[in-house]
Amino acid sequence: MKIICLYKPLAFFIPVVAIVSLCISGCSSELESGIDSSSESLSIEEINAKRGDACDCISKTLTKIDAFTVKMNSGEYKKSSDLNSALIVAMKGCMTPTGNKEADAAWSVSMSGCESFLSIRESMMLVSQTAALLKQAEQEELFKQTGGASGAAEILNRLSNKNKNK
Repeated sequence: MKIICLYKPLAFFIPVVAIVSLCISGCSSELESGIDSSSESLSIEEINAKRGDACDCISKTLTKIDAFTVKMNSGEYKKSSDLNSALIVAMKGCMTPTGNKEADAAWSVSMSGCESFLSIRESMMLVSQTAALLKQAEQEELFKQTGGASGAAEILNRLSNKNKNK
């Protein structure tokens, strides 16, 4: 009987401590996570419904991509990093990944059924080729600047000697 009497006060405090702990941790996690918790609780269909119609998304994005490729073809982007940054801006909106892998995969599948999907795919392939060409040109320029040095130590030695000669 004495053992039971010792646990009676604890029987009252354990639920109280648990409720207070949940309230405190629940309030702090709401403030920290905000949007993340709401997107995790939504279904894949609800997440993608917020994006709108997949085919409308493709059409709107295709218009932005067409304007982007005109600038790209005119030579406005001299570096691959500039090209990539501008592409991210052009793709912003309904094409931006949500971070939910299942929802993003389902969204891709629904977009692939759209009539204009092949056009945007072709545009992306053109952008990829241009980015590869810019990257190759950047690597060739770096090779010329380093005098054909291959190792990091050799490159640093040539650069430091070049600065001493000036």
